[in-house]
Amino acid sequence: MKRIETMVAKNAFANLMRGGATAIVALALPHFLTRSLDHDRFAAWSLLLQMSACTTYLDFGVQTAVARFLAGYMERGSDQQHRDRLVCTALALLSLAAVLAMLVIVAVLWQLPNLFQGVSSELMPEFRLAAGILGASVVLVLPLSAFSGVLLGLHRNEYVAAAVGGSRLLGAAGVLLLVHHTHSLVSLSACIASATLLGSLSQIVMVKRLLPTLTVSLSGVRASTAMELGEYCVGLTVWTVGMLLISGLDVAIVGHVDFKAVGYYSIAAALVTLFSGAHTAICSAFMTPVAALQASGEVDRIRRIILNATRLSTFSNLLAVAGTFLGGKFLLQLWVGEPYASQALPIVRILMLAHAVRLVMNPYASALIATDLQRHGIAQGAVEGAINLVCSILGAYWIGPLGVALGTLIGAVCGLVWTCLLTVRRTAEISSGRRTFISEGIFRPFLCSLPLVIFTIAMRDHALTLSTAALLGLSGIASYLLIYRFGRVLPGSVQLDKPFLQAR
Repeated sequence: MKRIETMVAKNAFANLMRGGATAIVALALPHFLTRSLDHDRFAAWSLLLQMSACTTYLDFGVQTAVARFLAGYMERGSDQQHRDRLVCTALALLSLAAVLAMLVIVAVLWQLPNLFQGVSSELMPEFRLAAGILGASVVLVLPLSAFSGVLLGLHRNEYVAAAVGGSRLLGAAGVLLLVHHTHSLVSLSACIASATLLGSLSQIVMVKRLLPTLTVSLSGVRASTAMELGEYCVGLTVWTVGMLLISGLDVAIVGHVDFKAVGYYSIAAALVTLFSGAHTAICSAFMTPVAALQASGEVDRIRRIILNATRLSTFSNLLAVAGTFLGGKFLLQLWVGEPYASQALPIVRILMLAHAVRLVMNPYASALIATDLQRHGIAQGAVEGAINLVCSILGAYWIGPLGVALGTLIGAVCGLVWTCLLTVRRTAEISSGRRTFISEGIFRPFLCSLPLVIFTIAMRDHALTLSTAALLGLSGIASYLLIYRFGRVLPGSVQLDKPFLQAR
């Protein structure tokens, strides 16, 4: 694979388009629903979406495994039989996951009044039925996610972006039309569920057009292929559970402790998710090309890609935090108005800082998955998830919704420290060394961004005036010049070796 940069750029652009559709939905729905639904109904709607998102974690990384193995098969020129067995076995495993998802959903629906005691008795029947509709759509869609993995493995990220992004836009448009005529959570949930199912079915059509010889049958299921997928997915499953504990349960925890605050917290989480989703979409574009590079034995290129991507990740995260602290209040007021803006602002700031810390390692995590080294991230995922969950629950009872966000920040810091000090050292196959990784990937862009960081800390609670705007411009220019001259982030930058440590 000689044109790795072109492939990554194409995949990243497609993933951004997919994330862009998600962003439009995440921005448009709260903007209108906070003004159309009463507070309790909007809080219930936010919980419904969070619960639906949680059940999607039950694919246990099989979709990612299909993409990774298929990319390797295509690079090595493996025969059609290997490909068909991979797809058939993945479908069987995901069907079993769908059965498990159904059991989890039934249990949650049964215990719904105990889980969210703040939901009124009048709203609970409607809430439960709407949750059942969304849950049923997840059960139906889960096995079909294997076809998303096939498209990603073929480097056809744009097809997945069109199907998933289009279905989300269609569902959101339906919700916005319906909400003018009814406030029924059941109707709104049915609209989202139908669009999601349609998007998944469209991917089957795309796969059949790209691979007309693909044969899907029970005879293609192989225990050996299942074992291979299972071994690969063990680490991904721990990471998935960790992600569930990190960002999948926060709204539910708030809903259990203080249902009235769910609306405010969900607004904050949605805004931060826009950035983290775009960040992850770009980084995930590295996965299949890096898997192909590993198949061809180009380890040095993988190391360079990871280090360069980590620098860019650190820099973009710093910019996002600065933008949130300086302009977060204005954006929230413009988006959802009061009182949501004032209540959500402190939560947004903490969550953005937390996600900026943990997303620094996103390129490295994608490379671990692509090179079948994700087992080395098991401990980090488990530690971060457990710390996040414990601190979020304690924070929710002691401080309230802000405590849940602080728990996320504490977990993110612990996860980053663990990865830098332990995980990087154990993955010499793809890392440039612990000292180089930390100094070059994290400290170099951070030090070059110090003018903007200092300005953000000093002016975070001050209104923007002519003089502060001038200072903002100067700090931004200073950071840009430092990044351009010393940061090794921007294309064409002049690179100096000192005072930063180099690889030995």
